[in-house]
Amino acid sequence: MKKNGFLVILLIIQSCGVDSDVLEYAKDEINITLIFPEDNSECTEGIIVSDTQSELIFEWSDEIDNSPYTVHLTNVESSQTELIASDDTDVGITLDRGVAYSWFVTGKINSSSENWNFYNEGPGLKSSIPYPAIAISPVSGASISQTSTSVNLIWKSEDSDDDIISYNLFFGESKDPQLYGTDVKESRFNDIPVEAGKTYYWKVVTKDSIANESTSEVFTFSVG
Repeated sequence: MKKNGFLVILLIIQSCGVDSDVLEYAKDEINITLIFPEDNSECTEGIIVSDTQSELIFEWSDEIDNSPYTVHLTNVESSQTELIASDDTDVGITLDRGVAYSWFVTGKINSSSENWNFYNEGPGLKSSIPYPAIAISPVSGASISQTSTSVNLIWKSEDSDDDIISYNLFFGESKDPQLYGTDVKESRFNDIPVEAGKTYYWKVVTKDSIANESTSEVFTFSVG
């Protein structure tokens, strides 16, 4: 295993989470399997670089040799996404400690992995930011029955501190949906009116007990 592989920081972009256009591409061919860091884990491994940073070896496998690969790594707290290239199925990346990240890998041609989250443990006691919510129902990109006059939105979010207290729901016909529900206590919102022939967009802001927040990607579904 090469510890660092061929590592080039290609770009740092500002976003509200993982780039939605890249995720749409990623849904085409899920044939790369992520191995480490594990999904929704608190990562205590790696090499300590300093009080604020550590290095982790990211690992994945591929059904086909579709290198070079690109690791899409998002700092959930700052919403910055970094693209790291590698010719191998592993690469060493230096991370901030005490920070939650999401990541996925794409190959050269029409290949990708799922999107995983993890928390890179830091020194001492520090509250971690919640992982971005994921859509449970309707799944993003779904088409529900054209006879539907309302929809129940269901999502899931996790926090290594287990101190999520509420959610803000954004919903509407715009790709940048407006605030629809504030301080929602359950991870669902029922009986939202919808109309046949329309496409709707929604996202969730997850909040914990000490005011940490994370924002999901924008989910979408159509009626009929």
